[in-house]
Amino acid sequence: MQPDCIVLDEPTAMLDPGGRKEVLRTLHDLNRELGITVLLITHYMEEVTDADYLYVMDRGRLVMQGKPKEIFSRVDELRGMHLDVPQMTLLAHSLRNAGLDIPEGILTRAELREALLALRKKEGASC
Repeated sequence: MQPDCIVLDEPTAMLDPGGRKEVLRTLHDLNRELGITVLLITHYMEEVTDADYLYVMDRGRLVMQGKPKEIFSRVDELRGMHLDVPQMTLLAHSLRNAGLDIPEGILTRAELREALLALRKKEGASC
């Protein structure tokens, strides 16, 4: 079978981290290599940081839609709906609120590292 679209509701629930990675890797392969559209319903925000597009639902209503960087830049709104955000996004948000010049839309550890290194370089140059 090679359907045009696969809809999965919480496919990684109750899986250990290795099983979760394997399922997500398989879904990415189906999408990227075979062009199969994957609709993934999840509460695990780290699972969708590299998605093409996100739809955020609250109580059966569509409340946000956009690319992951756009959606996860709205940390306070998401948390106001009792939704989680990726850990690195939350850390970057906290650092920004503490006064560091960190850009919006940080999703991964690598992105946060680069932002912090750029900040360090910038501050080092101004000394």
